[in-house]
Amino acid sequence: MASQNLRNRRRAERFPAGIVVLLYHRGESIAEYDTRDVSQGGLGLRPGKVMFWQGTRLEVQLYSPSRRRVIARRIPAVVRYCHGHGMGLRFRAQDLPALPRG
Repeated sequence: MASQNLRNRRRAERFPAGIVVLLYHRGESIAEYDTRDVSQGGLGLRPGKVMFWQGTRLEVQLYSPSRRRVIARRIPAVVRYCHGHGMGLRFRAQDLPALPRG
């Protein structure tokens, strides 16, 4: 039997990403965040000006690193964790468009 990393409970592989994320809370634009990584089920954000409690419902709008192109408009997301290293957001895989790698 192959060994597996017991700490990695993620269902989808994560990829490093330089995507810019604009967060919305209750329809109001809050702030921009840079991503650490992204997967089909969520993304990791670097710390930002405003951090949210676990379970907070948000919407995310994804931009290219240059912020010249919208990748996805207002995807519903839920905060999975929040600590000094940033926040993790979860969303349904079918809500996320195909993202460019690298």
